[in-house]
Amino acid sequence: MGRAIYKTVTITEIIKRRVAGLHQITEISSTVIVDDYEPLEEGLNKLQTKRTVSSITITLSLKQLDKSNVGYQKPIPESEVVEQKVVEKKEGDDEEKKEKKKGGKNNNRRKNNNRRKNNNR
Repeated sequence: MGRAIYKTVTITEIIKRRVAGLHQITEISSTVIVDDYEPLEEGLNKLQTKRTVSSITITLSLKQLDKSNVGYQKPIPESEVVEQKVVEKKEGDDEEKKEKKKGGKNNNRRKNNNRRKNNNR
């Protein structure tokens, strides 16, 4: 589970550096999970194990969040933010790319077939 928390924090930091003015609240918690195992053979006792799983909740908002919250972080300076341009897909872009790929494969097959014919002569 530790990797998931690390990745969550990393992704949050990336987002904060791409979108200006993001307020953040971070909450850390843990949950106890109890697993009960029933024995397959008669005469054995039930087995119960407990494990603690940590979790993190990160809330990002362009609107002001509760500054009195222990996990509150103010937005980073705008000088540290590199805005990303949003590129919208046009309808048919994916289909055109697929057609180009198809044509390329077919053309390569034709070339290979022609080479085989020429080598057999």
